[in-house]
Amino acid sequence: MREQTPLLVGIVGPSGTGKTYSALRLAAGIQRVTGGDVFGVDTEARRMLHYAGKFKFKHVAFGAPFSPLDYLAAAEHCVARGAKTIIFDSFSHEHEGAGGVLEMHTE
Repeated sequence: MREQTPLLVGIVGPSGTGKTYSALRLAAGIQRVTGGDVFGVDTEARRMLHYAGKFKFKHVAFGAPFSPLDYLAAAEHCVARGAKTIIFDSFSHEHEGAGGVLEMHTE
């Protein structure tokens, strides 16, 4: 019997190419199938809120530190509040941001 498995999608591109907008469009389509709420975890100084009038999502401001465990805690926070679809904008901070993997490696 087929099981439900999570869909993990990465959107990559230079700044200003529409990654956040595309992620929100994709999330809206996923929501039509799966139901539940869309959560946007925003590491980009609340820039995701530029799309609040066009897309329905629950905004979660996320600042440093950006360790993998902090990202996990943000995901768990969203799921505990009904998220079926979570957008992380952006995940690059987990690697190179304050408290991220590169900083952890240096310490």
